[in-house]
Amino acid sequence: MRRDLELLSARTVRWVDIGVVVWVVAWAALGALIWNDIRAQAQLSDDVIKIGTAVRDTGQAFAVVGGLPLVGGGIADFAERIETMGAEVEGSGQDSRGGILRTAVVAGLGVGLLPAVLMLCLYLPVRVRWRRYVGAIAAALPGLAGDPALEKYLARRAVDALPWDRLRAISGDPWTAVAAGDVRALADAELARLGLQRPA
Repeated sequence: MRRDLELLSARTVRWVDIGVVVWVVAWAALGALIWNDIRAQAQLSDDVIKIGTAVRDTGQAFAVVGGLPLVGGGIADFAERIETMGAEVEGSGQDSRGGILRTAVVAGLGVGLLPAVLMLCLYLPVRVRWRRYVGAIAAALPGLAGDPALEKYLARRAVDALPWDRLRAISGDPWTAVAAGDVRALADAELARLGLQRPA
């Protein structure tokens, strides 16, 4: 796996970086959209709460009438039932509103974060290892410019990583060129693949 990572070019890594950013942003936007949509359903619960409050208030109004002499006997029981029913509807609306808001948060975070976090957990270690590999070569360049061992290493990496048509454009027989020590062009191609340049 580590060796495969080293075969990635700087251009490929940039495209993968863009893909990962698009992936994370798309899932975060979808999570926010789902959260907002489910949260909007809480308006139904608000309406139920208002209806329950109105019914409860009606029951209380009937209770006032039920307290009047001559009128009140049968109305008092009816008013109490209406007030109890209104309180139950109001409580049910509050419970459902809380449940809807919790569902909105859980669904929004689940959809918005889980795929993004999973992708970042898989990609970031790979990206960091690739950056370390390129960083090690970049750090070695100034002090070892023209060092035969580094040149040969870079040429061998080019032979492993570059497509056949690019290798043939650089050298008719890249393996023989490496064995003969004619490695400058292949080393330059490897540096270009990694997005690096020789120090001036």
